[in-house]
Amino acid sequence: MIGLAVVVGIAIGSPELLFSRLALSGFITGFAISGYSMVINDVYDIEIDKINQPKRPLPQGIVSIRSALILSLILLLLGLFSSVLISYNNALIATVFALLSWFYNLWGKKNGIIGNFIVASSMSIPFIFGGIITTGSLSLLVLSISIIAFLSGVGREIIKTISDIEGDKVKGIRSIAITFGPKIAARIASVFIFLSIIVSFVPIYYGLIEFYYLPLLLITDLLFMYSIYQISLESSKKQSLKTKTTILYAMLLGLITFLFNSFT
Repeated sequence: MIGLAVVVGIAIGSPELLFSRLALSGFITGFAISGYSMVINDVYDIEIDKINQPKRPLPQGIVSIRSALILSLILLLLGLFSSVLISYNNALIATVFALLSWFYNLWGKKNGIIGNFIVASSMSIPFIFGGIITTGSLSLLVLSISIIAFLSGVGREIIKTISDIEGDKVKGIRSIAITFGPKIAARIASVFIFLSIIVSFVPIYYGLIEFYYLPLLLITDLLFMYSIYQISLESSKKQSLKTKTTILYAMLLGLITFLFNSFT
């Protein structure tokens, strides 16, 4: 999805570049840097995942830490190399993206909402990365999508802390769910998701979305609203896992909507 987000940013600025070398390099950069961040996160979180996600490859011992580190390094180098092929500005953004991922694991994750903001930033950066490839600046549509991704990303990350309470407590992580409790965490997350819905009307107001793609965008917003309803009704670990999946589907549908819209 991160690679696709880069492509969406490119397509919004220059639809003719959708199947170009630049788009391929952009996708590889987003995919590889995101992959690196996920692998390195699993390495840092191995003790937490033994409690929260014991069926993952590292906690089970199916994959060694050494192998995971090698994979993360390969993905990091691939992503950075691909970004250099685009431009030095894009290489700089990719480097910042990679450093944010490392910084999150080293310090951000332990510090509650700051860590949530860092992860959400990594969800919005790909659109900026893609937008800069084509125009060198950010359009209102790209900026709006980036903000939507950030706000919904913060909401999703806070909801995720509800499902991770057990393991996070052991490691002394000061998550929103641990600090204020699952119900308050659910309410805070709902505020961020609702704000993302409000921002989604900015492209509509300025006529940046074609009329026949409005239903897809509205379905995306309905999924976000449903996620708010889900987590407000029950703020349990089981429900938080379901809700964060609902938000992920909403994000994917939003990506597809904006990608289709760029064709017209």
